Amino acid sequence: MKVRIYVEGGPQAIDANGLRRFRSGFKRHFERVDPRLEAIEVVAPGSTEQTIKRYAQGLKQYSDHSRVALLVDSDSPVTANSPAEHLRAKLDSAKVPQDARTNIFLMVQCMESWFATDATALKACFGDRLRENVLPRNPDIEVVPKKDTLAKLAAAVKPTPAGRYQKIQHGAKILAELNPDTVAKRSRHASGLHAFLLRSLRA
Repeated sequence: MKVRIYVEGGPQAIDANGLRRFRSGFKRHFERVDPRLEAIEVVAPGSTEQTIKRYAQGLKQYSDHSRVALLVDSDSPVTANSPAEHLRAKLDSAKVPQDARTNIFLMVQCMESWFATDATALKACFGDRLRENVLPRNPDIEVVPKKDTLAKLAAAVKPTPAGRYQKIQHGAKILAELNPDTVAKRSRHASGLHAFLLRSLRA
């Protein structure tokens, strides 16, 4: 069955070209999970709230013939029993039906947490002057606070020609290079997302 996934792609004020780059970056990353996922439909509306609103609309429009899924930052440690419970207040605000809250996934604690697991992908974007040794070393990347991940990523990028990490400018390129297996080894929520995508190929 076809998958339509709504992914958090940046602030609401992001430009249209930036959103297109994010969609392309996520799509290429998902294709690295399995090349057969090239048919996946990626929608990147912007902020967490905007993405959830569009997801709620998508459930009404596409659920009859597609698996409709949601992928957003957790922004904090996940202590709830499920991604849906972690996002409960925002899902309630967007009026997402209780019985439609199954295909919900989190980047824990943020998209940059995924990036921090793969120095090879970062070097493909920033070059060999990247300070790989300052990236978070915890084997469970999900327990590293968002602010620490962002600070360490900034420190790693500082000596490179880019000088600093910019989400809109660099995020899509890193996503396209990101190794799903490397991410999944350190993020159980990413592993769960990959399992869902692979199951969708058998549906």
